[in-house]
Amino acid sequence: MSIDIANADRGMIHAVLDNLRVDDWTEMMASGVDFSTLPAVIMRHKVFAFCAFDYEDGPIAIWGLVTRRPGVGAGFAFGTDQWHRAVIPMLRQIRGFVLPFLVENGYHRVEAAALARRDDVRRFMELIGAEPEGLLRGYGTGGQDFTAYRWLKDEHGSASANRQTQNDSHTAH
Repeated sequence: MSIDIANADRGMIHAVLDNLRVDDWTEMMASGVDFSTLPAVIMRHKVFAFCAFDYEDGPIAIWGLVTRRPGVGAGFAFGTDQWHRAVIPMLRQIRGFVLPFLVENGYHRVEAAALARRDDVRRFMELIGAEPEGLLRGYGTGGQDFTAYRWLKDEHGSASANRQTQNDSHTAH
């Protein structure tokens, strides 16, 4: 079963929300998300929104970007218990399309926040070149701590150059 990626629509977003991973549900509740209006809000305010899906199992993950202010976006991602199956295709799409899109369209910063205890989010953010920026104590609706993450164009360029240098040195040996 292969994973495909498409532009997300409201039905896909609803399907993922109806089958959220427990940690995503907990985090979204702590963020004060209104699940009933979220699909419409995403579709109305998105710069882009994507869905990883399997033709047999349906939508697995949703991720995208909304603009906070000129040059600054807010990233989001959530998924079902099948999330692990979508991680590699998502990473390829983010590295191959999303990051170049951000640079080409004048984004110098993308922010996101996640429950501080979420090591899975920390690992995913590292893989897309985002860095933890700080601990947001009591940020959640119930006083939960969150970690703020950021992706900066300047850091992305350096990271890309460093990866290319590492790749070049690997092939030279």
